[in-house]
Amino acid sequence: MAPNAQINNYLHNQYEGMDPKQLILSLYKGALDRLKLAMEGIEENNIKKRGENLSKLIAIVAELNASVDANMQDESTQFLRGLYSAMLMELPKVTIDNDIMILVRTKAYISKLKEIWENDVMAQEKTEKIKVVERTKQSVKQSLVAAFKTNTPETSFSSISV
Repeated sequence: MAPNAQINNYLHNQYEGMDPKQLILSLYKGALDRLKLAMEGIEENNIKKRGENLSKLIAIVAELNASVDANMQDESTQFLRGLYSAMLMELPKVTIDNDIMILVRTKAYISKLKEIWENDVMAQEKTEKIKVVERTKQSVKQSLVAAFKTNTPETSFSSISV
């Protein structure tokens, strides 16, 4: 198997079956990493580093934009789509004039979205899991009490004579 095919196979297996909420968090983290590297590429005057990481950043933002549920039409979802679209319009401009302020703004937006995702969506998921565990523990406890409850008569013998 060719090295590129092995890498693609590994990446496919790594993300296949991953919880969608965790995958979105991974995309935010990856976007922030690529932003940092693209900024470094500009500061170091390294066109290749800037270009590769900017390209990957744009792909990640496009994937985030595609992950927004198309059926949802509420105000916050429309805002999110608009924000992703604006980033996708602005990021390619960095290749023309090395405008680091576009990257700074993008970093601020993605950092805030990641924070919201972690504090609201991921925290809610943890709370739901804790509730399920508590309900399961309570159910098991009740089942055990019922299983070991003996049906012995309430009378007792004070002595036995033979």
